[in-house]
Amino acid sequence: MTPDEAIAAAELVEAETAYRHQLAREMADHAAAEAYERGAADGYAQAIADMKAAQHGIVRDAELETRRWGPGGRPRFADPRPGDYPGRGPRQPEPEAEMDIA
Repeated sequence: MTPDEAIAAAELVEAETAYRHQLAREMADHAAAEAYERGAADGYAQAIADMKAAQHGIVRDAELETRRWGPGGRPRFADPRPGDYPGRGPRQPEPEAEMDIA
């Protein structure tokens, strides 16, 4: 392989990599926009359903509060839930190194 062929091959690889990166960015942007639209539509539909149910007296306020804030209501919203990461646990103090003084 001559130096010119090696340079041409490297340029081809670079162009292919740039194309794949561009394609991946476009796919990610499209997926994010689609997910946002779907989430916004679902949330809007749920809000309308909640309002209609509340207007017609079908759902009690306590049920709406539970749906909105989870078990325990608003004061307990930030409490740990089953399946949450428990953390690393309490930090253990490191034992002090013993010094031999002779």
